[in-house]
Amino acid sequence: MMILTGAILLVLCTITYHDFMYRAVYWICFPLLALLFSVYKIKAVGFAGLFIDIMFTSGFVLVQLLVLWLYFYIKYRKPVNLTEEYLGWGDILFLLAVCFYLSPVNYIMFYIVSLIISIGYALIARSLVKNEELTIPLAGIQALLFVFLLIAEKLMQLNFYQDTNITYNLLPN
Repeated sequence: MMILTGAILLVLCTITYHDFMYRAVYWICFPLLALLFSVYKIKAVGFAGLFIDIMFTSGFVLVQLLVLWLYFYIKYRKPVNLTEEYLGWGDILFLLAVCFYLSPVNYIMFYIVSLIISIGYALIARSLVKNEELTIPLAGIQALLFVFLLIAEKLMQLNFYQDTNITYNLLPN
């Protein structure tokens, strides 16, 4: 499992570096990350657990993209292509790759926290750089946060691929 975790961390660091430096990530990183996550999760919870979590989390991502598309459709009164100006394909592919690791509740928590941190990054970057065309490396920020999440998971002996941490703490004894 250590070699697998090391490979996952290497891919995440590659995504972070390329997104921050070039605002572009090699597409092969995302299916590779999904594959590594799948192997890890299948070893931990089995194929059925992986499949059920992927259905919930990818459904959540698709609903989010639909809501975002509807927002811009209503705002501009015409259909928009989200990947032209608003989101990069790498951002979407990263969110889908993470579906292969996190449980549904942990995925939603990661999604919300990572977007809040990305907004903070955007506000700080825009105050420091007076550039109208400033882009935000969303996949890079989220990949970096995921590196910290995996390290915390190993150090604190948690697991974010199941909701057991949450349900044990929420349910009375």
